[in-house]
Amino acid sequence: MTDDRHQPTGDDDLPEARSVRSRWPGLVWAIPLAALIIVAFLGVRALTRQGVEVKVTFGNAEGVTPGNTKVLVSGVEAGEVSKVRVSPDGHHVEVTLKLDPREKAALNSNTKFWLIGENPSITDIQSIRAAVAGVIIAMAPGTGGAPQRTFTGLDQPPIVPPDAKGTTYFITSKTGSIQPGASVSYHGLAIGKVVDNGLLGFDHFRMRMFINAPYDRLIKPGAEFWSGSPLKLSLSGASISAGLSSPAAVLQGSVQFELPHDARAGPQVPEGATFTLYDDEQTAEQGPTGPEIAYRMLLNGEAGDLAPNASVSMLGYAVGRVRGAKLRFAPGGKPYTEATIALYPRKLDIDLPDTAPHDDWRTATDRTVSRLLAQGYRVHLVQSPPLVGAHVVQLSADRGATPASLGHDGGLYPLLPVAEGGGGADDLVASANQILQKINRIPIEQIGDNLGKISANIAQISGSGQVRDSIAHLDGTLRQLDAILTEVKPQIGPLMTKLNQTADELHGTAAAARTVLSGEGAMQDRSLPDAIQQIDEMSRSIRSLTDYLGRHPEALIRGKAKEKK
Repeated sequence: MTDDRHQPTGDDDLPEARSVRSRWPGLVWAIPLAALIIVAFLGVRALTRQGVEVKVTFGNAEGVTPGNTKVLVSGVEAGEVSKVRVSPDGHHVEVTLKLDPREKAALNSNTKFWLIGENPSITDIQSIRAAVAGVIIAMAPGTGGAPQRTFTGLDQPPIVPPDAKGTTYFITSKTGSIQPGASVSYHGLAIGKVVDNGLLGFDHFRMRMFINAPYDRLIKPGAEFWSGSPLKLSLSGASISAGLSSPAAVLQGSVQFELPHDARAGPQVPEGATFTLYDDEQTAEQGPTGPEIAYRMLLNGEAGDLAPNASVSMLGYAVGRVRGAKLRFAPGGKPYTEATIALYPRKLDIDLPDTAPHDDWRTATDRTVSRLLAQGYRVHLVQSPPLVGAHVVQLSADRGATPASLGHDGGLYPLLPVAEGGGGADDLVASANQILQKINRIPIEQIGDNLGKISANIAQISGSGQVRDSIAHLDGTLRQLDAILTEVKPQIGPLMTKLNQTADELHGTAAAARTVLSGEGAMQDRSLPDAIQQIDEMSRSIRSLTDYLGRHPEALIRGKAKEKK
C-alpha cells in the first residue's frame, strides 16, 4: 500500500511565500521614540522661556548682582540680571538682562533703563526702599522707535515717565533756586513737575516744566507762576498760624500756579510757551516787569545791610530791586555808600513792546522818573520792619521838597537824589534827639517847686482856724434851714388844697356869670364882662401859685427866686 502524502505533486500545488512591510517599527522602538518627543518638547519650551537678552551700559552699577537684581516694569518684575562685567572701554559697566519674552515688542530706541536705590533721596521713597532691599533696574517701555537690544542707562531716574501724557512749557527766573523734580501745584494739587533748570545768561535761568494731562488745559494766556515758600504764615483775626511745606518742597523748591478769573475763558497756550516765574504771589498778581533799568544813589548813613535783591517800593508796590551796594570814599576821605538799583518799567506804567530796544526803555523810564522827582519824590533808606529789620529802598514824596532832576556825573548809570538825612536809622536818631532836646527845655524843676508851694498853701489854708469856724457856722445855718422846712412842709399841703378850692369856686362863679349874660332879654351891664375876666385871671393866678409852691415849697421862706435872663 502506498502513502499518498509523500508523493510529489505538480508546481501548482506548492505554497508561495510573501513579504509583508509594517509602518510600526515594533514595540522595541516605542521607548526611544517617546524619549525623543519629550526631549524635543522640553527643548522648545526652554527656547521659548529663556527670555530676551538685553545689554545695558551704566556709568556705575554698584549693588547690581547677577541672579539677585530684578528688572521692574511699572512696579512688576519683568526679568533679572544675568551677567555684569566691565565694558571694553574700562570706564563703564555692562549689564546683561534676561527679560520676559513678552517685553520683546517694547524694546526699541525709545526704551529707557535706570537704577533705583543707587543714590537714595529723601524726596523719593522708592529709592530709599530699594537702598535697603537692594538695587533695582527700572525699565520704561518705548513706543515708535526702531527695534534695539543694546542700550545706555540713564544717570538719574527720569522725572517724567517716558509714556506720560501732558504738555511741556518753560518758565524764566532771575534765580535758579527751583531744582529739577520740584512740583508744580495749583491750590495744593500737584499738576506737573520741573524737568530741568539751565542758565541762559547773567541772572537769567530757564526751566522746563511738564504739566500732566488733563491739567495742561489750565495753562492759558495770563497764567501766573511764582516760587512757593516752604514756610507759610497766615494772619486770621487775632490769631497767627504757620505751616511747613513737604520735605520735597523744602529741599527742591516748588512752583505755584494760578489763573486769574478774567483769563479762564481763553484757549490753552501752545506747547513750548514761556512764562515768567515771580518771587511771590503778590508780585505775580502785579504782572510783567519789563527789562531792568539801572540807577545809582549815594547814601551817607549806615547801609551795610542793604542786600542784593532787596525790594525797591513805591506806595507799597514793588517797583524794582537792589542790585548791590559798596563802600566808597570821597576825595576828602569821607565814607559813603554807593548803591545800584534796578527799576521795573512796566510797574511804572510804561507800555512798550517786549521787542523794543533797550535804549527806548531807558528813555521812557528816565522820563517817568524825572516826573516823579519834579513832584517831590526822593529815595529813602528805611528798615523793614522798622528799627529791627534790614534796610530796603523806598521812593516816596517829601513834604516841601523842591523839584529835582536826575544827576549825570559821568557814572555808569544816572544818579537818583536821596532824601536829606539819608533816611533810615540816622533819621530816627535825629528825630529822637530833637524830642529829647525839647524835653530838656521843659523847666521840670521849676514846675516841681511850684507844685510844692501850691501843696503847702493848700495845707496852710485847710489848717487855718478861720476856715474851721466858717465851716462850723455854715453847718449850723444848714441845720436851722432844715428845721424850718420840716415845720413848714406839713402845712403846705392843706394850704395848697384850700388854694385849689378857691380857684375852683372862682372858676365856677365866672362860668355862671357867663351863662346869665348869654340869656336872651337879660339886662346887659358893660362892666360885668370885665369883672368876669378878672375873676378868671384870679383863678389862673391862684392855680399858678399852687403849682409853684408844689415845686418850690422853700419859696414860703426865701421868696420866689429871680429868673435868669
